[in-house]
Parts: sequence; C-alpha cells; structure tokens
Amino acid sequence: MTPVEKPPLRVLVANEDRRRLEEIAGVAERLGHEVVAREIDVADVAAAAAEVRPDVAIVGLHDHHADHALGMMGEIIAEAICPVIAVTEGEEPEFVRQAAVTGIFAYASSFAPDALSGAIDVALRRFDQAVELESAIARRAVIERAKGVLMERYSLDERAAFEMIRDESRKTGTKVLAVAEALLQSHPLLREPARPPNA
Repeated sequence: MTPVEKPPLRVLVANEDRRRLEEIAGVAERLGHEVVAREIDVADVAAAAAEVRPDVAIVGLHDHHADHALGMMGEIIAEAICPVIAVTEGEEPEFVRQAAVTGIFAYASSFAPDALSGAIDVALRRFDQAVELESAIARRAVIERAKGVLMERYSLDERAAFEMIRDESRKTGTKVLAVAEALLQSHPLLREPARPPNA
C-alpha cells in the first residue's frame, strides 16, 4: 500500500540558542515543511505566532533553561493558534511535566527526523481532537440554552423541552442544533406575553 503524501506544514520554531534553533528548523525542512518563523525571545514569539499563523510550533529546550522554553510555549499556547511541541536532547522528565501543564500537544526527546515527525503527527491529531471537543461542547451549550428557554416559557421538564426541539427537527428536516440556534435567536421576541397586533 502506497503511503499517503502529507501536505507540507507551516512551522514556527523557537529556541533560546540560535544554533539549536537552526538545527530544529533544518530537521523540519528536511521533513518537507516550511519554516515560517524563527524566534529566540519570549517577548516576540506570541506576536510572531499571531502574524504568521503556523500549523504547528516547535519549541526546543536549551541547556536546561526550562523557564525560557516554558515561557515561549506559554506565549504561543495563549494565542491558541496551533499545537505546540516540546523538543529536548535526551530525557528531561521534569521539564516535560511542566510543559504538559503549560499545554503542549506532543513531546520529542530527540532532534532526529523520525522523532520530530512522530511528535508532529501526534500534536496535529490531538489538536484536531481538542478543536472537535470544543466544538461539541459549544453545540451542547446551545442546545442546553434552548431547552432552558422552552422549560421557562412552557413550564416543561428538561426531557419534554428536548422532545419539542427534536420534534421540530424531524418535522422540518433541520438539525437539532439549527433548531436550537433559531430558537435562541427568536427568544427575545418570546419574552413578552403575546398581545393583539393593534394593542
């Protein structure tokens, strides 16, 4: 079976040491990706991420300077633009633990192409899952709010309110989420008791 060709990614690379940064960037490029930003300073990395909007960010640890690397990761993660991968040269369990708390999506303990490629695959999958979960939570919140409107308006319990939404979905051939969104958009009109048009 022929392996599926993966499209090149736009990569931001950050490392305190310029030589190490170029080494990581070189590996990313050998993997077929485009390095769109190279950052050394914590103060600049968030602005660079916001400007170039990379697909993935790779942050390397240099000479056990965990605070610097963690600071860069935190800045990128705060922008919520792309997954962040931590890279070390050798095992660094305490740094990895702190990086996990910061919110990295993957980790590699080597600058080798195979290790970095695997970390990129994991990070992208986990990021996609996080986006899907966030979207599912947002959809559920919309439906819950719509049920609340019906429960208040018609003195229904939660199950009956959901049945109303689902029945409308079936009748109209519209998704439950779309019915809930429409209800919430019209909800301000339902606030006041119905009055005759000329009252």
